[in-house]
Amino acid sequence: MRREGRLVEWYADRGFGFLAPDDGGPNVFLHIKNLPKADKRLDIGQAYAFDAVLDPTGRERAENAVPIIEPVAVEKRPVLSYLRHLPPFLVIAAFIGIVASVASIIPVSTNWYIIYGVASFGCLIGYWIDKNAAIQKNWRISETVLLLLGLVGGWPGAIAAQEIFRHKTRKGTFRYLFWMTVAINMAAFVQINVLRVAHP
Repeated sequence: MRREGRLVEWYADRGFGFLAPDDGGPNVFLHIKNLPKADKRLDIGQAYAFDAVLDPTGRERAENAVPIIEPVAVEKRPVLSYLRHLPPFLVIAAFIGIVASVASIIPVSTNWYIIYGVASFGCLIGYWIDKNAAIQKNWRISETVLLLLGLVGGWPGAIAAQEIFRHKTRKGTFRYLFWMTVAINMAAFVQINVLRVAHP
């Protein structure tokens, strides 16, 4: 009878061990001669398919044992967890493309460039201060402040700071909220300028 089980004992110096059948019952004796010559996987926990044969004493032994190759489990991650792996500067490049597209339809006020420039510089300085404070274990800048600076237009500077200082790049909650502020800011920029086109 063909059965399946896992190796639970192995005595290398004596060339035998025991399999625990998946469908229950006593452990089954396995001799090294009943393993494939080219593939003797003698790892505890390895699964095998085998022929269960009775020996003269009435106990089962395994013959023609073949290792079962089990698929490697792939960890499923939330889609948002992959955001941190996106090339960040491509997001800035994409936004520049959006600004250029809007500017081709309607003039973009210089106030936008001033806002993004000042806020980005503020983010860059804020991240630098917070990074050094974290190293020296001093007073830290609130994450809320950093997120708000990004929300009002400082996110390009925040992205640059994260990459330059390697700061705020691993904390999942902050990363999620940060990319939310980026999306909101970009959407607001487009929406406000679209309304200008619709209602000049």
